[in-house]
Amino acid sequence: MCKGYDENLLTKFKEVAEREHLLPMKVSDFYKKKVDEEVAAIGIGGPLYKCVYPTEEKLTLFGPGEVEDFVQEYNHYPVPGNTDIVRQYPNRLLFMTTETCVCNCAYCFRTIKLAESGDITQRIRNSLDLLIEYLKGQPEIEEVILSGGDASLVPVSVLREIFTRVRELGIPHLRLHTRAIVYNPEVITDEVIALLAEFDVRLVFHIMHPYEICDVVRNKAEQIRKANIRMYNQHPLLAGINDDPEVLKILYTELDNMRIRQMSAFTPDIIAYSASFRIPYQRICEIFDHLNYHSSGWVNAIRLVGAIPPGKARRYNITKWDEEKGIITFEINGVPFEYVDFPEELYKKSEKTTLLWRTYK
Repeated sequence: MCKGYDENLLTKFKEVAEREHLLPMKVSDFYKKKVDEEVAAIGIGGPLYKCVYPTEEKLTLFGPGEVEDFVQEYNHYPVPGNTDIVRQYPNRLLFMTTETCVCNCAYCFRTIKLAESGDITQRIRNSLDLLIEYLKGQPEIEEVILSGGDASLVPVSVLREIFTRVRELGIPHLRLHTRAIVYNPEVITDEVIALLAEFDVRLVFHIMHPYEICDVVRNKAEQIRKANIRMYNQHPLLAGINDDPEVLKILYTELDNMRIRQMSAFTPDIIAYSASFRIPYQRICEIFDHLNYHSSGWVNAIRLVGAIPPGKARRYNITKWDEEKGIITFEINGVPFEYVDFPEELYKKSEKTTLLWRTYK
């Protein structure tokens, strides 16, 4: 471990993770080199550190409304007895292909769900049979989204089988989500790229911060682009990682230079051990209002959304905002939902000198 890490804190988190069934720490060598550089420069708690390692606040700070499964995916399992197929929207569904990731994100909103049942790669083919049978009776579904875990870790032979069988049903759109490009770009092999190109699969990254991008990442993105694969990015907006308009402007500009389209920024899910990442909704609005005013449309043409049980919530879905009680009511398709806002007094605004330590050092 690089000098500067708090071994007692890491040990404490390991004990909590085992007791509470959270995802354990897991950091690739590729990403750890970036974190080591950051720790050497500013100590622990910087944006890349916070992506994969625990802070003291993660273990001690708790906010209102925290639950294990905020978006209530358990209400969207269309196939009885199967938890790998998730359908929350009429025209698309998720296929959970694996619970394995290249690294374990400290902010993962499935931290308890993934930790409690282990690797599911042996179940993929059984779930695929169920998925195909289900899709045969659902002609309105036009997209299948491979998620997890990190879907890029699924064996190529299994990915080919999934893509082939879904395409045989006439479903036009396939999407695969991965964070491997910043955690370990070598995971996205030539064979994987060729397969994605063959089946015209949209590739969605989850790049959180501009310092995650280096020449190795840029070269991998260029290789993917040359294969004529459409690339996108989406990420949560998280305290201490990217909760500043300047960080987002730099990130989105870099992504645009790489020909990666930024789709969405998400408000944090209200799950257990998430308080150190959460941001008051008013601050979130301020960040994006500033970004929109001080950047070009090709930078800020993205969606700010919140994943809540009725669907994706945007600002125009707000029907009531009770600041005294800290409750924001969203309404989607006639279904109201009371969102428990994060208290201002628990939020510590991030310093630019920390978030952008290379720029401001």
